Amino acid sequence: MIHKNLRRWAPIGAVVLVSALALPLNNAGATHQTPGGAPGAAKAAAGSSTAGVPTPAYGVTLRGGYVAAGVGLRNRGQGTVNISGIPTGATITRAFLLWSVLGGATPGATFNKGRINGVAITGTNVGSGVAPCWPNTTVGYGYRSDVTARVTGNGAYNLAGFASGNVNGSDPFTAGSTPPLAEGASLVVIYSKSTYPITRVLVSSGYAETQATTLSTTMSWGFAASNPVGQVRTTYIGGDGQSNFSEPASTFNGVAVPSADWDGTDGPLPRYQYGNLWDTDSANVGTTVHPGNTSATVSVTGGPDCLVWVGQVLSIGTNGAADTDGDKLLDGWEANGYDANGDGVVDVALPFANVVRKDLYVEMDYMGAETTCPCHLPLAADLDRIVHQYSTAPGANNPNGTSGYNLHLDAGSARGAAYNLGGGNLVPFDADLNPVATEFNAIKAANFNPNRAKIYYYMIWAHGYDGGSSSGNAFAIPNDSFVVTLGLWPGGGTSDVKVGTFIHEFGHDLGLQHGGNDSVNYKPNYLSVMNYRFQVSGIPRIGGLPNYFGYSYSTLPNLVETSLNESVGLNSVNANSFRTQWTCPNTSTATSPGTANGPLDWNCNGTASGVVAADVNGDGVFNTLTTRDDWHSLVFGGGAVGGGVSAGADSSIPAPTKELTAEEAAGLLRNH
Repeated sequence: MIHKNLRRWAPIGAVVLVSALALPLNNAGATHQTPGGAPGAAKAAAGSSTAGVPTPAYGVTLRGGYVAAGVGLRNRGQGTVNISGIPTGATITRAFLLWSVLGGATPGATFNKGRINGVAITGTNVGSGVAPCWPNTTVGYGYRSDVTARVTGNGAYNLAGFASGNVNGSDPFTAGSTPPLAEGASLVVIYSKSTYPITRVLVSSGYAETQATTLSTTMSWGFAASNPVGQVRTTYIGGDGQSNFSEPASTFNGVAVPSADWDGTDGPLPRYQYGNLWDTDSANVGTTVHPGNTSATVSVTGGPDCLVWVGQVLSIGTNGAADTDGDKLLDGWEANGYDANGDGVVDVALPFANVVRKDLYVEMDYMGAETTCPCHLPLAADLDRIVHQYSTAPGANNPNGTSGYNLHLDAGSARGAAYNLGGGNLVPFDADLNPVATEFNAIKAANFNPNRAKIYYYMIWAHGYDGGSSSGNAFAIPNDSFVVTLGLWPGGGTSDVKVGTFIHEFGHDLGLQHGGNDSVNYKPNYLSVMNYRFQVSGIPRIGGLPNYFGYSYSTLPNLVETSLNESVGLNSVNANSFRTQWTCPNTSTATSPGTANGPLDWNCNGTASGVVAADVNGDGVFNTLTTRDDWHSLVFGGGAVGGGVSAGADSSIPAPTKELTAEEAAGLLRNH
């Protein structure tokens, strides 16, 4: 077995600090030749390489960000870097390839050369110093090349022709290596997208070896960090980490960054016995930056293993108080968590939040967490269905170009890790919340952490209220709270009933009414679970498709009940995949046999032709029935949610005091 030469001559805990503050940032890709790191420098003991710590090479402020990925090149001289995460519609602003090669006192003529996707590139030497403990090598060299012209977006970038004595892919831990030793390479891609937050991106490069020394560099972004701090990401780039050694944690502003593990985890797969000797490790580090900070200190500490630090990338949003995606949750909250009292400690985490995709958080308390149904709290499979409706919703106008919403449901420990966000409580059983508002508020006050109020909507899976079987109550439109009460429904409500009722009541919190933008119910052209007609059964579809349990996603033509053209039905291609239902003159319910965008027998006389008058929503009057695209009309920030953006949306519309009851739903289902 081949080992590195493990030299432990430097005292553990020694610190070397290189400040980047004095070096100008620019957009021209300026290089920095480290003092004392020129080719031919005498070999030093491990840990004594004080030169070459990554220092500024490039800085830019733009609407966008960066991605980075790498590949190990040892005993190969070639490999593939797979880039992902560049959003659709983004423009590549700049791209750099960073790599290192170990050799002798003088760099070989090919050390600074390679190919990317078959095109030759030449790198600038950005530093050199002690080689990291491998036989027959004395000096290591770091290189950086501007490869912007070679990078087009996400995808595979094939690297080849990098200086390597072996190119057969043999495991260096068992077969050894023949100099020169290409260590690995990392591709850093900076992109711009007009809908993204304004962000400062910094790229530092160099070459510094450490075994038992802490090396540090200061990265300055040139402005005072906002309150709250914007999203902050960093990437550690370097070589010679391996999985059979444990290094002290690399840090950012003195805080350990666990993902910077220096275990040689970059590709390709399968890895060598102890890893591929190259790491491109990224992390979100916004919680380590405080409002007013203008720079950060980044440190790498070697342990029993030798490490080479070649590059560091940092990005920071300039305004964490912005709400880039329009969900009323500040960018800084979504990136780093919410500090409720301003003491610098995160009080409310926002797990899985995304600054450029709308997020909705709901704490769910419950009067029963039965493992089989009848149950108050839905089973995990039902919660999956709810989340799916939001994640696959059309539109949303997300800055990253994706559709859908991230719905985060918190049921505590009752429904597994996927639904445990640190809240969600079993509350005392009460068969009848009466009066509902008073008793609901008392339960909320006793169980809901007030620090969560700006982030989480709050609901209770309860039993019943005000002496009846009403399915729920949202109290106001829009709002930050609602209750679902299915305890008096058969079996406590089927899966469909639970899914449809949650989405219905939450829809009120998000500004929707029973007719979309009005309270007129049972409209056959309003294809939404906000419509009582479809709340617990979903909107039927053609072609064997399952019923749809979401909000409407298009504005369909009005239905003028005094003049209904039976030959065209709902008269919109957006209704092609749907069937619909309406009230017949004898009060029974009719269901279209096929697509709702086709002939419909509005007056139920057996013939679907001509122009007729019919009260198709069964409210006893002839009206013009309007519709709305629900998904594009959601109101965020009801009640206290998002109070940092505004005082919350006005709850100016009273919610119905009673919702669809078990008896009414049974009648609807009988008539289908």
